[in-house]
Parts: sequence; C-alpha cells; structure tokens
Amino acid sequence: MAYAEDQLILRNGQTLAGKVLKNDYKIKTSFGVVTVKKENISHICLKRADETGFPATDEIRTIHGDDIKGKLVQTLTISFVLAANNQTARISRDKIHSITFLGALDSDPEGYPQLTA
Repeated sequence: MAYAEDQLILRNGQTLAGKVLKNDYKIKTSFGVVTVKKENISHICLKRADETGFPATDEIRTIHGDDIKGKLVQTLTISFVLAANNQTARISRDKIHSITFLGALDSDPEGYPQLTA
C-alpha cells in the first residue's frame, strides 16, 4: 500500500486513504471569496447538500488553527488517488463529510516534532 497523506470520510462512514489532487480551495465568506492552498489546510468539513445536520456551513481549518466558514465554490467533485490501488476516483462533494490533510502535520510552524511514517 502506498503512503497516504490525505483522508476522506464519507457520509456513509467509510474512510478512504490516499491523495487529494486539488491544490487550492475557494470559500465564499461574508467578507468575500478567500482562496486557501492545500498545504495550509488541516481539514475541511462539508455542509450536507440538503442543508440539514452538522456543520451549518462548509468549514476550512488551517494548520494555524484558523476556522474559515462559508460555502466552498468550484468544488463539485474531489479527484482522489486511492492508496489501496493507486486508482483515481472522482467523488461527489455531497458524499463527503470531511477531508483531512495529514501531510499538513509535517509542516508545523511551532517547532513541534514532525510526524513521519
């Protein structure tokens, strides 16, 4: 199995390990549209398509601990290389609960020890 630095948690509870191919995310906030690069994100939590449940909005948490809330734009699907078989899958955002970027743990600006496989 290949080294997996990203993890998708689907709404049905399934977890997928691999690599997200999208490198930046645009989120429309009350202040305007903000673009956040993947290397600055620790995780993303996606609002349900039917607008019920948690969270009430899409949320990006940065590696610095900032929470950016709003609506992700230009993110209808996520292209994801599966660690199990190295195949690329396109997964609809309405099937995704959250995305965790484990690679972000390696670039901790506070000087904590780096976690490596």
